[in-house]
Amino acid sequence: MQKIRIKYNITTCIIWFAVSVLALCNTLSAATNDTLQAKILKNSQLLIDTQDSLSKRVCFAIDSMAQAPAQSDSNFVTFLTKEIGEYFRQQGQQSKAIEVFSDAVDYLEQKESDPKTLLKLYLPLGAAFEEVGLWSSAMEYYHKALRIAQDNDMQGDIARIYNNIGAAYYPTDIEKSEEYINKSLKINSEIGDKRELFINYNNLAAINVKLKNYDEALDYALQALQMINEKNHPDMYHSMQCNIGSLYLQKGDLYLAISYINNAMEFFKERHNYSELVTIYSLLIEAYEKAGLQAKANECAQEIENGLLLKLSNSEVESKARITLSEFYQRNNNYIKAYNHLKEAAVLKDSLVKANDVRKVNNLERIYDNEQKLRENAKTINEMQISKLETDRTVTVIIIVLIALIIIIIFLITLSQLQQKQHKANTQLAEHQIALQEKEKELQQIKEQELNKLIDRKNRELSGYALSYTKGNEFLMQLSDELKQMLLELNPRDKAHQEQLRNLIARIKQHCAPDNWQEFKYYFEQVHPSFYDRLDEISPGITQRQKRLCALLYIGLSTKEISSITFREVRSIESARNRLRKKLEVPAEESIQEYLSRKLAENNPDNINFKIQPNETNE
Repeated sequence: MQKIRIKYNITTCIIWFAVSVLALCNTLSAATNDTLQAKILKNSQLLIDTQDSLSKRVCFAIDSMAQAPAQSDSNFVTFLTKEIGEYFRQQGQQSKAIEVFSDAVDYLEQKESDPKTLLKLYLPLGAAFEEVGLWSSAMEYYHKALRIAQDNDMQGDIARIYNNIGAAYYPTDIEKSEEYINKSLKINSEIGDKRELFINYNNLAAINVKLKNYDEALDYALQALQMINEKNHPDMYHSMQCNIGSLYLQKGDLYLAISYINNAMEFFKERHNYSELVTIYSLLIEAYEKAGLQAKANECAQEIENGLLLKLSNSEVESKARITLSEFYQRNNNYIKAYNHLKEAAVLKDSLVKANDVRKVNNLERIYDNEQKLRENAKTINEMQISKLETDRTVTVIIIVLIALIIIIIFLITLSQLQQKQHKANTQLAEHQIALQEKEKELQQIKEQELNKLIDRKNRELSGYALSYTKGNEFLMQLSDELKQMLLELNPRDKAHQEQLRNLIARIKQHCAPDNWQEFKYYFEQVHPSFYDRLDEISPGITQRQKRLCALLYIGLSTKEISSITFREVRSIESARNRLRKKLEVPAEESIQEYLSRKLAENNPDNINFKIQPNETNE
């Protein structure tokens, strides 16, 4: 009893010690994760340099996330992409998004995070690199994401990555672009993702517009429109209507073009989307002019010139609008206005080029600085990991030493008990096995006894059937003999009666045909299955007549009974039996019945030991 108490107390100490160490390790790990996540969030907040309402909202969300306990990698990545990454995308500051995403990727790769979580970050990082013109870097992250998606059979993500790769190839290699977008289309068709199918069809329409295949482009655009619902995706729906209108305009279907473009115009007017409206009015100017509706074209030009240009904040859109107006006024011989708009467009274009150049330089500088920062971060993370490994190593050594000591103590205490239990278990097992073997022997004996009884009963039934068959044959033969005697005693002139007697004798012989063995054979094989097959194994080449004789002898019929059944003389049966003895090579001291019983028992696959009792008077 004292030993049991000691063992219980030691086990309790081990459990409490293991729980404490595990809690300490979890705390250290959580603290490390918390520090790195907070650092990334703080850096992203420092990159926000405006003070509008949207920026304040994003900063507040970052503060809330930073003050909360360490998040799972998946939740952390979702926050980065949905809140911070989307904000920088809307602001046109993709280089800042690259900086934040690169920090997060480095952090997650260092800690060997779940590949599926990394995939969620690789895609927006690749898209950000694509936006700033770093095509090779974008492809690197797209292919990293593609490997993860393929390894995990993530068909939806594979389709999205193919679409992004196709979009990246669009400016430089139109054939590769079409190849990848068709791959994406095939997968999305199989899984039935209508929103992604809309994007695929829209991209294929853009590719065919670039190739000047306007009919195919229109087919893809109409298919894209069928994939989305006006209520759920109104902006995408009406933008596609505008695209379809422009394609009809290219084909010369002016009234269809005007109808689609006007539908889009009404929607974007309600939304006060001035950039889209400028594009729409520019298309309407061209459509109305081609349709001969000059007054309508003038109204659209006035709407752009006196209304929309004053509200636009996008210099690139304004430049394109002024070029459209310049071309319109030039066609209408108003060269002053045409010149003024062209001059303003040139100024805007120059400023845009300069701004783009500055933006590209700033992006490249920021990306370079970001790479430097990534190297510093990697160094810092490595130092933290080395420090953590040293701490973990020390704790691990202490734990191993303590556990080893405790295990040795428990081993010494319980060794003798285990040996006694093992000895007792072995003894019980041996006794159980002996009892089981005895039980199996008894069951085998009972089974063999029951089987022998069943065989004896079946043999008696079979012998009774054969004897009954014999008696019936004897009666019929006796009746046949009496009829033959009557036939001899009749007056030779009594032809009618003689003919009747001969018919009766013939019918009796037909009923007692010696080859009628089918019924007997059926019952015999019910009792002794595979008897004839075993005879073939004992003596290959044995005849059917000899097989029948073996069967009759096997069930213990006498020579006289066999003679009666087979309609053969007793001497003929004895001769056949002697020939059978020579054929089977039966020893002189053994009867045919004993020989068959012994041989068939040897060939019995179940090795059932049964024996047919011979009739000693048969030989």
